[in-house]
Amino acid sequence: MPRLDQFHVAFLILVWARTTAGALRVQLPEYDKDSWKGVLNRVAPAWVLEEFEDVRVSSAAENGFQFPKAGMARIEVNKHGKKKVIANTPTDALNAINTYLRTQCLSQVSWTNSSFSSGCRKQSNEVLNFESKQIRYFGNMCTFSYSFTWWEWPQWERFIDWIALNGFNTVLMPLGQEAIWRDIFMGLGVERDQLDGYFTSQAYLAWHRMGNLKSYGGGLSDAQMLNDLNLAKRIMNRLLELGISPILPTFSGFVPDQLEKLFPTSKFTRFPCWNNFTSETSCLLSVSPFDPLFQKIGSTFLKHQKKMFGGDITNLYSADPFNEILPKDSAKFDAKFVKQTAQAIMNSCRKVDKNCVWVLQSWSFTYDQWPNWAIKSFLSAVPVGNLLILDLYSEVVPAWQMTSSFHGHYFVWCMLHNFGGSRELRGNLQKVDKGYQLALMKAGSNLIGAGLSMEAIDQNYVMYQFMIDRMWSQEPLLLNGWLKSYSESRYSADFKVAHKFWTILAGSFYNQPEKWGNPRFSVFLYNRPAFGKKIEYWFPVEETFTHLQSLIPSLLHVLGDHPLFKEDINDVMRAMIQFEIGNEAALSLTEAFLMEDKQQIGSTCENLMDMFLKLENYSNRDMKEWIEDSKAIAPTTEEREVFPVTASDILTTWGPNGQNLDYAHREWAGLLSGYYGRRWQYFCDWILEHDVFNHTEFAASVFRDVERPFAISNI
Repeated sequence: MPRLDQFHVAFLILVWARTTAGALRVQLPEYDKDSWKGVLNRVAPAWVLEEFEDVRVSSAAENGFQFPKAGMARIEVNKHGKKKVIANTPTDALNAINTYLRTQCLSQVSWTNSSFSSGCRKQSNEVLNFESKQIRYFGNMCTFSYSFTWWEWPQWERFIDWIALNGFNTVLMPLGQEAIWRDIFMGLGVERDQLDGYFTSQAYLAWHRMGNLKSYGGGLSDAQMLNDLNLAKRIMNRLLELGISPILPTFSGFVPDQLEKLFPTSKFTRFPCWNNFTSETSCLLSVSPFDPLFQKIGSTFLKHQKKMFGGDITNLYSADPFNEILPKDSAKFDAKFVKQTAQAIMNSCRKVDKNCVWVLQSWSFTYDQWPNWAIKSFLSAVPVGNLLILDLYSEVVPAWQMTSSFHGHYFVWCMLHNFGGSRELRGNLQKVDKGYQLALMKAGSNLIGAGLSMEAIDQNYVMYQFMIDRMWSQEPLLLNGWLKSYSESRYSADFKVAHKFWTILAGSFYNQPEKWGNPRFSVFLYNRPAFGKKIEYWFPVEETFTHLQSLIPSLLHVLGDHPLFKEDINDVMRAMIQFEIGNEAALSLTEAFLMEDKQQIGSTCENLMDMFLKLENYSNRDMKEWIEDSKAIAPTTEEREVFPVTASDILTTWGPNGQNLDYAHREWAGLLSGYYGRRWQYFCDWILEHDVFNHTEFAASVFRDVERPFAISNI
């Protein structure tokens, strides 16, 4: 062989080795090629299946039982308007069909309601291509407490259909693990009743799973653990049928306190308490990463989990060992300790699944502001190709930019957007568009996906649909055209007034400037009352509200009781009433107090209470539904009493001493006047009785008399 050719061959071999070594390979179990049909049968009218009779999906075998390198689908429309869909996977096909339904058939399936027209616009001789990055991710551990905690199969079935229709192929699935952990810990010698001091109650499991809380709410019954396990099995069967890979838990190190006595020669670490909770309900114990017990527990758990869920259904596993708790093995932040922890998690996973891919949230790095050397030490412990990082808050804090694209590890660009589940209208459509485009251009080949990582659903739907469409576009979206299509699909009609409505919202509420370090936008009316606060919007309020109000008669005329329009107009009406309460009534209250005008205080407070009652008329959900759902899933008499209390607590005081007070506030009937309004009434009564306002005394008093009683009374 000529010398030059030998050099080229050697060079090509080297390039091939570098590009294949460390490649992210994600297992794709066998799925039902026709599962797309079941989704459409469940969510859509009969004409939709008639429109899409010819759908051809590759099998898992044809995809090499691995995730395809990209999401791919094509819709071919012939000269007679007949459609043929060709796709890599069922969810690729469903996303293409769903996008076609929204853009050409004036139809939309959202989280809460659906809107379908009677058919599609006529098209012919057209080819539509759909392409995305390899991974489309959905999930946040908190969502399982803030939104899903009381769900049963009917809610999950509809939600999985929504996930499939939007093309997601990986879904966080921590549900059901407590029954497995119970068996593991009892097998290690922990008594069953001692586990009530380890597991939290149902509402708080997200923070138990992340190592923040133990015992809070009183533990879980065996019956509830079994219910969750059986529900998880049903969910995972449907996910697998659709070609969606569940991300199952692996061992992060957290264990019951009793193991310290049962294994006196092993070494353990006591982590700091989370967010001012006491050592009784936080400060979890963790097996030291270098102790052999870590590997024993981790591998035993994964073997048992595999047995419970029916074998090798995934090679994606989640673990977040330092969620909002600083990593310590001593008094200092220790690079060796974080590296050992990463190695221990990875090694225990690979003992059971040699193809293990650890799915890690970037939240710890940004929230606790890890130094870059510590991040690098942590990440360097895992081989490239065995770690998938969720850049959880990319639209505001793109951690990939701070970490040299996570030092070569693969990552997913995620939009978080929502904390706790508030329905306040907020977001920045253009910033999301530009942020993802920047990542596509600058992040490199280790950016392999995009996803949604909100803490709760059922709010600001426009933001999430926009991000989903952005995931399936390699180019920026033209916002005006996208908004027109969105309003048409949402209301199943092409009304100019609806397009104008959404154009105004996009230029105001959904054009929010946001920088890391600034307080997250919040309507102060839903926080503990205080003087001198205002609602600070970032757009010309008077002009915007005048424009919106001028559209309402026409909108009501053409859309009337349309369910999705009612949700949207209720959100807007609450926003306008809130502004009036906050910047007129509450401000007037401050002025009256400063002027020592008790008569004015009294009349202002009457008006304030009337306006909170008015807000109730525009709520989209009732607190009673949340409470009743918590009762409905409770399998034991005791939990039927406990679950409603925890359901109320997590939306109000969120902690025995208000540790997360109002973090997850909701603009729901029953809360608007019954909790927030009542608290403002208490504030009014307080300032009428006290000439000097002492914030500390008021805080203790309102917590004792209003906040905590409400939180524990919903039985």
